[in-house]
Amino acid sequence: MRGKLIYSSDNDHRGYGAGSGDTERYEYECACGNGKVIEEHDNIPGFRDHSVYLSCNNCSEKYMLDTSKGVRGWELIKKI
Repeated sequence: MRGKLIYSSDNDHRGYGAGSGDTERYEYECACGNGKVIEEHDNIPGFRDHSVYLSCNNCSEKYMLDTSKGVRGWELIKKI
């Protein structure tokens, strides 16, 4: 499950000598609505990094992030 997208940004970056790129940040509502799921992408040559994390103490007890389809294809699933 994915919550509603509540924030997004895409910023150009001149890079660190290997070429320019951009950074992306997306924030989604978590399942309870009191926190966020944050997805970040650094698309800069030589510094590529992609991450997603759950920033909600309540949902962290009940849900986990499934990234088996990649960071961009994440899903919030109930813990067994």
